[in-house]
Amino acid sequence: MAGLIKNQILKHLTKFAKNVSPDSVNISAMRGEGSLCNLELNEEVLTDLLELPTWLRITKATVNRVNLKISWTKLKSVPVVVSLDDVHVVMESSETLRSQGQSLLPSYASGGKYGYTEKVIDGITVNINSVTINFNSHAFNASFSLSRIVLESTSPAWQKADLRMSRLKDPERGEILMFKELP
Repeated sequence: MAGLIKNQILKHLTKFAKNVSPDSVNISAMRGEGSLCNLELNEEVLTDLLELPTWLRITKATVNRVNLKISWTKLKSVPVVVSLDDVHVVMESSETLRSQGQSLLPSYASGGKYGYTEKVIDGITVNINSVTINFNSHAFNASFSLSRIVLESTSPAWQKADLRMSRLKDPERGEILMFKELP
């Protein structure tokens, strides 16, 4: 079972990370825990995901430790928790603009069904212990750090709630409204 779960994690993680192999993922399926160390992120995908301006690009991004906590029996109501320990990002300005081609990320706009997997993924809570961003340009260099960042699902009234209460369906448009907060 752990091997099957590990393969599913790798299938999705290889879109975002460069140096991932089955040996780099430690998983305890029965406890619902997993971890990865020294992860090197894909700069192009991260730049696309963050929708950075075309004159700005990420040249390096690393995470020293990622921990996962999954409550298998409560996936509908309790979020999967992803904890990142120490994130380092190096960005630079560029005189030549980056092209804004096709997105490297999948889109929900394809008209596909919003199913159980999408609900679990959209309900993820992300905890980041620290982020250090170094920005390099011809005119100056800058560095800043953020610590203890949390992104979590909330109710429409911005209160902690069961995951099932953190999204609403707009009946007129058929769209899902999700409520996330950075407390």
